[in-house]
Amino acid sequence: RNTNDDSYHCKITFTKGKYWNPNVNGIEGVVMDGHGKAVHRLFGKWHDSLFCGTPASSRCIWKANPMPKDFELYYGFTQFALELNELDPLVKPFLPRTDTRFRPDQRLLEEGNVEAAEAQKQRIEQLQRDRRRVLEENRLEHEVQFFRKSTDDSWVSTGTYWELRKDPGFSKLDCPVLW
Repeated sequence: RNTNDDSYHCKITFTKGKYWNPNVNGIEGVVMDGHGKAVHRLFGKWHDSLFCGTPASSRCIWKANPMPKDFELYYGFTQFALELNELDPLVKPFLPRTDTRFRPDQRLLEEGNVEAAEAQKQRIEQLQRDRRRVLEENRLEHEVQFFRKSTDDSWVSTGTYWELRKDPGFSKLDCPVLW
């Protein structure tokens, strides 16, 4: 849902399918105008391509890139997935400490140090259990910082993330030790 403009919205449904069924990984959707009238139909497979129109008359609006060389060696990840955890030195000062690109277990795994990655993962999971226990003992709930629940139970951005990222003001946030 576009929270800045209610003239259009889109509802996407991931279709149920069994592994041997041709509908596996299928998606269907509809783009509606501000009055709820369907203006576009979408369909395809989330891992392959997305089409707009009807099956008889459609155009491809998105197609997955080809798999990178030796992708089998990298858990079958796409090029996008391989680059997702990269930490650009120019962006680093603007990121919150909660950004998962700072996770030491992921970085160690990417570097091929499986044993150290597993040890870090265990440490991080213990920190999570400790935080959850403290919240439960004090009858507190986790406070979400950058999103709020809307009236239709979906999560929408509060806009504070991008405001803090400009400053950079993440260093001013009180964050628990995550990693």
